[in-house]
Amino acid sequence: MALPIQSAPTYKCVLPSNGQEVTFRPFLVKEQKVLVIAKEGEDQSRSLASIKQMIKAVTSFAENEWLDVERLPMFDIEYLFIKIRAVSVGETVEINLTCGEQDCSGTGKVTVNLDDIETTKSNGMEPKIMITDELGVVLRYPDWNLMETVQKVSQDQQPIEMLKACITEIFDGESVYDTDDVSKKELSDFVDNLTFPQIEKLGEYFDDMPKVFYDAEFTCNTCNTKQSRTMEGLQSFF
Repeated sequence: MALPIQSAPTYKCVLPSNGQEVTFRPFLVKEQKVLVIAKEGEDQSRSLASIKQMIKAVTSFAENEWLDVERLPMFDIEYLFIKIRAVSVGETVEINLTCGEQDCSGTGKVTVNLDDIETTKSNGMEPKIMITDELGVVLRYPDWNLMETVQKVSQDQQPIEMLKACITEIFDGESVYDTDDVSKKELSDFVDNLTFPQIEKLGEYFDDMPKVFYDAEFTCNTCNTKQSRTMEGLQSFF
C-alpha cells in the first residue's frame, strides 16, 4: 500500500502592478535548493532562473491556469517570491546591516517580518516621455524575460541594454516607430545619440517604478548608534 502524500495548503495575494489575485502554495523540501541559490546570489542569472522555476511550480491565478511569470514586472516577482518564502520557511528573517557611521565597521541585527514588507507606490509617471519638443519615447517596466537577457551582457552595459529593451515606441511630429519593427542597430544608434540629460530624464521613469521595501531600525553592536535604513530589492531580505 502506497504511503499517503499530503496536499500543500494554498494562499492568496494580490500583485502590486495590476491587482490580479494569485494563488500559491509553499515550496516543498524537494524545492528548497531554490532558496539556497537565491540567498547566495553569486550568479545573478542562475538565481533568476531558479526563482522563476520555483514560482512557476507553485503559483496559479485561475483554476488550472498557471501564472505567466516571464511577463511579470520584476517588482511583482520580488513581492511574490517574498510572500511564498514567508509561508514556506517562516515569516521572519534575521539580517545583519552594516553601520553607517564613519570609521565604524560594526553591524546591527534586524528581525524582519516578511509580511510587513511593502511595495512603494508609483508617483504615476507616464510611460510616454518627451525628450525634445517634438521627439519622444514610450517605455515599459522591465519584465522577467528582459532581465534574463540583460544578465548576459557585461555589467557596465546592462543599464543601456535595459533601456533599449524597455523602449516600445519612438515618435516625432510626423511618425510613430514601433521598436519591434526597427533593427537592433537602428535602436542602438538612437540610444547612443541621446544626451546625458535625456538619459537621466528617461531614468526617472525607472526610479518611479514600484519596489519592495522595509524600513528597518537597528543599533550598531560596536558604536551603539541607533540607525534607520530603508531596505529595497529582493536580495536585501536574505
